Amino acid sequence: MASSTVRVALRIRPLSSREHINGETECVTQLPGVPQIVIGADRAFTFDYVFSPEVSQEQVYNETMRPLVTQFLQGYNATVLAYGQTGSGKTFSMGTGLAVPDSDMDLQGVVPRAIREIWQHLAKKSAKRSGFTYSVDVSFLELYNEDLIDLLNPRMVSGGSGGNTRGPTIREDSHGNMVLTGVERKTVNCEDDITGYLHQGALSRTTASTDMNRSSSRSHAIFTIHLRQQERKASAIYTGSQPSPPMSETQMTGLDSGPSIVSKIHFVDLAGSERIKRTGAAGDRAKEGISINAGLLALGNVISALGGATPNGNASSSGTPKRPVHVPYRDSKLTRLLQDSLGGNSQTAMLACISPSDKNTNESLNTIRYANRARNIRNKVAVNFDKNSSVELNMLKTEVARLRGELSNLKLLKRQSSIAPADQAFDPGSNRFVSEILQLQAKNNNLVQQLDKAIRRMAVLEKDRDSLRVQVASFGGSVQSTPQLACSKLPDFESLTASTTPTSQLEDGDPMMSRSNMLETLDRELTEQAERHEHQINSVRRHYESKLDLAQESLSVVQKERDVALEYLAKSKKSTSPKMLPDSANSFGRSSPSPGRKLLGIESNTANMTPTRLRVPSRASKGAPEASANAS
Repeated sequence: MASSTVRVALRIRPLSSREHINGETECVTQLPGVPQIVIGADRAFTFDYVFSPEVSQEQVYNETMRPLVTQFLQGYNATVLAYGQTGSGKTFSMGTGLAVPDSDMDLQGVVPRAIREIWQHLAKKSAKRSGFTYSVDVSFLELYNEDLIDLLNPRMVSGGSGGNTRGPTIREDSHGNMVLTGVERKTVNCEDDITGYLHQGALSRTTASTDMNRSSSRSHAIFTIHLRQQERKASAIYTGSQPSPPMSETQMTGLDSGPSIVSKIHFVDLAGSERIKRTGAAGDRAKEGISINAGLLALGNVISALGGATPNGNASSSGTPKRPVHVPYRDSKLTRLLQDSLGGNSQTAMLACISPSDKNTNESLNTIRYANRARNIRNKVAVNFDKNSSVELNMLKTEVARLRGELSNLKLLKRQSSIAPADQAFDPGSNRFVSEILQLQAKNNNLVQQLDKAIRRMAVLEKDRDSLRVQVASFGGSVQSTPQLACSKLPDFESLTASTTPTSQLEDGDPMMSRSNMLETLDRELTEQAERHEHQINSVRRHYESKLDLAQESLSVVQKERDVALEYLAKSKKSTSPKMLPDSANSFGRSSPSPGRKLLGIESNTANMTPTRLRVPSRASKGAPEASANAS
């Protein structure tokens, strides 16, 4: 997970006509060549970007917001915050209002330009990659007097019939991410759909006129675009150097789903901070202003906690350690909504708008300090893969199938180990004998399969050799040993002879001599290839014989260990019941062949088994075990 800081851009609006009439002057100076400003006499501040009043809307978008949109298309969450004093140009810069017509491209704000670029990128990518699919949803929320209102759902705006309809609520999932419930997300299919929903929400947003702004926003607005991208494995059907042809929906559903990436981008147009003494607000307007300032105060406290302290308790730049700081996200619904954007998983950019008028020096200074603290916030960003996508499910299904196979194998081994001769019940090492016998059985089966393949291959080669001899004999030649498959060369022998024999040779020389030379060359090549194949067959035979010798040696070792175990059992029985020793020994002599000989497919005749192999040795005859081992 990468770390990213909040990028801050400061935009200075031009003086309005009313300010010119009142004789107000500019109090903000931009230093040339550096993103730095001086407000008042000696207060200098540095930001990531500084835009003078002459900068166009397009330049603001290209330098600050376009990199953010690119990261959003790559799968990162993104947030654009517009903050400033009331009447400083936030809504104009964001483009969420209705004052600018769609036909005027030069005055369009950040949101319409981002919508256009997002949709063009998705359309181009979908045209280039036949397996690429995407879906786009939008939502538009308003935070008015600490109440969440869905601007795309009129029932939620009006409160519903009888006021019983619950509005959107904020929840926190198991991973600590903020989730909104009760918000209607509209699915869009083209750029005009997104613009239409943007205008619909702007019409429903609460605005009013004050002494400082004729169309002042009385609420915080959050316009969100949700994007889901998925790359299907089209290469599983279409392969080769040619590009894959476009597929229909039926073909798309039959392909394996690739990783699903989900991302969202928030466009937050914060209501402007204001002083009731200057705005002249009263009644509902005053109540709205108090609620706006309370939310912005809580947001300022969050920014101060994230940017002015070390959350992990590490030492600061001065070397003094700082304690972990509590971040007051729960002081306001606004900070709860922006919890992922400030200190969470999101690429965040703040657009601070100020007025250059000397009458608004204090408000502009507060905005600049506010934005300067936000530059110290660090977010932890990562690409958001959908954990419920089909890729994750397929991986889990594969893992479950593998574990089930291992469980069945363990049950089979346990069942085979339980079916053991009765005499092995007294042997502590019987489980080891069973495992060795199973390993020998597996090796024997493998060697038998290899031998069968070699025999079938030799039969095919001999058949091809006979067929080749018949065809070569029709040309007057003879082949002694040709186990190489050369049938594909003989039907075109006449054309091969004509193409490889010069015309002058056929006219001046003897044609039969040329054909005889060709037959000799072919016979020599086939003989060499037959020798190579015979060498390969001999190597396979030697390999099988060596494996069989190893298997026989292992079997003899197992039989020796079994004889030792029988001797140990006989001694133990003799010590407890001497009279039953001959019967026990005879019972061991009449037992079925050893499991190793059965599993290895080696024929054994227990009826002809000599008594000396299975006779329990007496204490008087000490050489019986050695004789039994030699007999085996």
